[in-house]
Amino acid sequence: MKNVNLDSLPKAGPYSHAVVSGGLIFVSGQIGTEKGKKTGFKEQFENAVRKAESILKAAGSSLDKTVKVVVYLADRKYFQEMNELFEKYFPHKPSRTTVVCSFIDEEILTEVDITAEA
Repeated sequence: MKNVNLDSLPKAGPYSHAVVSGGLIFVSGQIGTEKGKKTGFKEQFENAVRKAESILKAAGSSLDKTVKVVVYLADRKYFQEMNELFEKYFPHKPSRTTVVCSFIDEEILTEVDITAEA
């Protein structure tokens, strides 16, 4: 098992940005809020995916090697917009789970976690 951490990305606790194990990279959930800036769903989703992409790159992988995505939504009203954005970033159609939930911070509209091939 190998831990992957990026100094450029803050973390909210004692965990790794990703763990590489068994030929897979497990990226911890990424949110897309920006400190001091109000962001909408599209911007948050894209920011979260870009953060995950930078973690995958640091681990020697990329978005096109994604095999599983879990998307958390603050409200089901974002589902269709998420689908459209998802196709842009994951045209190879990895498996996906989508969960509607509440977040600790009510400004968070989405979180994305990814499993990819190493």
